Amino acid sequence: MATAAETRPPAVAGQFYDSNPEKLNALIEQYLAKAPAPAADGRRVRAVVMPHAGYVFSGRTAVATLAAARGATYKRALVIAPSHRVGFEGLATCSFKAFRTPLGDLQVDEEAVALIRASGCRLVMDIPQAHAKEHALEVELPMLQAMMPPMPIVPLVAGQLSIESAKAIAEVLKPLWTPDTLWIVSSDFTHYGQSFNYVPFNTDVPERLKALDLGAAERITDFDLEGFAEYLRRTGATICGESPIKILLALAAPAKAAGEKLSARVVDYSNSGELTNDWRHCVGYAGIAFEEKL
Repeated sequence: MATAAETRPPAVAGQFYDSNPEKLNALIEQYLAKAPAPAADGRRVRAVVMPHAGYVFSGRTAVATLAAARGATYKRALVIAPSHRVGFEGLATCSFKAFRTPLGDLQVDEEAVALIRASGCRLVMDIPQAHAKEHALEVELPMLQAMMPPMPIVPLVAGQLSIESAKAIAEVLKPLWTPDTLWIVSSDFTHYGQSFNYVPFNTDVPERLKALDLGAAERITDFDLEGFAEYLRRTGATICGESPIKILLALAAPAKAAGEKLSARVVDYSNSGELTNDWRHCVGYAGIAFEEKL
């Protein structure tokens, strides 16, 4: 059992999601009741891209996306989130032995973390402050606890990454690209509005935002790392999980080319503007599942 000092306490409970475990579980169950049933045609989810905003905004899409993995058995969940508070290039591990949420503790797969650290890759660093207050990783954990059987996690936070750096990190993580490891890639999609310094258009905003986000999602579901990076460069689309998505594509695309029967699909799409009706300041959420035909 991890001690208090070895346990990462919740940083955004009561802000991004309810700190009351009964209310938290009830909301996740409410979203889950409306989620599509998992595929029953011999497909196994290998990875999901899911949002990390407040549950009231992105919870429906996040739960619907993770629900695609229900029914399968996994040894661990590898969770990669973008860094919102600490600037760095590379991938941040941490020394916590457990992550706490209102639903209890998730144990860290210390053996898997040690494997990553042992790579000797200059882009892999132990950066405790990158984990201490990072909501993008934490927000995914209560859904994992409520919806999936207990499993340890491999918590990772990604800083800025070029295509080349993403490929180098993908090589480090390749031993963990296995059917018994569920990859959870944390990312919201386009952040639109003056406060995000991103207003590429100001007419037909709901329709154009959806088209912009689904254009990025199309590159992702096509396993097109270079195309995804070029799309972001060309459009300026403010997708905060750009780096974790690059790592996933840098792994999944070669795996598919090598013969793994992989496909990817958009499970759900939503936008905070649908809830607030404020299209001057809104964020898009795309949920994507990467599946392998068995």
